[in-house]
Amino acid sequence: MRVSISLLVALILAAAAVHGQEHATEPRPASAPPRDTTAALVLSLGGGASRYVMPHDARLDIDREGAAYMFRLCLHTSRRLRAGVESGWTLFYSYELNDVETSFGHTDAGLTLSAIPVLAVFSMPVFGSLTVHAGTGGYFVRSHATSFGETVDVVRFAQGWMAALSWDVGVFRQTRVGAELKWYGATEFDDGVVLLQLRMSFPLLTW
Repeated sequence: MRVSISLLVALILAAAAVHGQEHATEPRPASAPPRDTTAALVLSLGGGASRYVMPHDARLDIDREGAAYMFRLCLHTSRRLRAGVESGWTLFYSYELNDVETSFGHTDAGLTLSAIPVLAVFSMPVFGSLTVHAGTGGYFVRSHATSFGETVDVVRFAQGWMAALSWDVGVFRQTRVGAELKWYGATEFDDGVVLLQLRMSFPLLTW
């Protein structure tokens, strides 16, 4: 799996180089820095819904839907390939059990699995306002369990990756809004979610 992730990033970088050479004379992307600047540090904020799509071993019904939030800080230049970092928070799944019989007696129990991504991200406009994103890094996966009135939190780091497709449109000067369809995969633990988010991006700094 790690080889396939590295191969995915390598292919995107190679495609970006070829695409940039073939289309050097094309109009600048809509989200490129203003013509009187050479670069911009662009912040993207997003929020929406997530769905856990991986199989679950436990013989119980889990709640696969949840919320997800993200921020991405990316360097935009006159070149088509951008690089940056992404983080945020997303819910993987949760479940609750009522009046469970154990060797210590009866109790209510529950578990929530969430994650904070820490990813290096590469982005490239491919057609009009459509942009593809690919990231590699990992996730801080948090397991929050409750039983017998007590809570237990366990945080572990899992290697993983991200792939996304976004669309946005300018609404005010350099501010853009749109939507993003995304995959988060914590491959080391075989966890994965599909996300659909609304997003807004704007430059924090230009030079």
